[in-house]
Amino acid sequence: MTSEGAKENAGGLAYEVILKPASNDGPRPPSPPREKNLTIEDISKKLQEAEERRQSLEAMKLDQIAKDRQRAQEALILKQQEEENFARATQEKLRRSMEINKENREAQIKALQDRLRDHLLKVEETCKKGEELSKELDDKIKNKLEVSEEKRNAQIQALVERLREHDKHIEEVCRANEGLARSSEAKIDQKMEKALQNREMHLRNIQTKLAEHEKKIEEVRKNKDSLKDAGEEQSC
Repeated sequence: MTSEGAKENAGGLAYEVILKPASNDGPRPPSPPREKNLTIEDISKKLQEAEERRQSLEAMKLDQIAKDRQRAQEALILKQQEEENFARATQEKLRRSMEINKENREAQIKALQDRLRDHLLKVEETCKKGEELSKELDDKIKNKLEVSEEKRNAQIQALVERLREHDKHIEEVCRANEGLARSSEAKIDQKMEKALQNREMHLRNIQTKLAEHEKKIEEVRKNKDSLKDAGEEQSC
């Protein structure tokens, strides 16, 4: 038997069409009984059945592709939601941390201001006591001047010297306290400036991390759009 070339459709199935018996004059070995010759209607029916099987296989493949695409899209959506939730949680944590740092810094500044205020009050009390002592010494001088002229001069000299030394001591104490106050204010300013610098650096680091995180989210979205476009092209 001779046959015309095998026909293959898109489904990957091949069929061989027999046209006529092969010419052979020599003796042929006995062959088993054959089925009746296929008619054009039988061939068309088989081709139609093969086409239906091919279409069924293609439909199954397309259905599987659609399911895979849907699972991929759901996974991307879930990943995006997780990224957005993480970003919101990070922002909330950052905001709360900044509030706590601000509250702690304000509390430290207030404590330093209270300490400085108490110190200034003590300085004022010391100066006031010095003035009271000076007044008391003046009163004693006046009283002793009335008792004895000689003793008065000696006592005045001694008391004036003591008063001068005391005033000098008070002046030194006041200058020292003023220097300490200025030093405390300078230290407070330095601590505040350093805290602000650290806070700005911390904010810049967090902003950089957030920018990187948003960039990753954008890449995920682009991958999602690319996958969606590829799926639409395959469907077409």
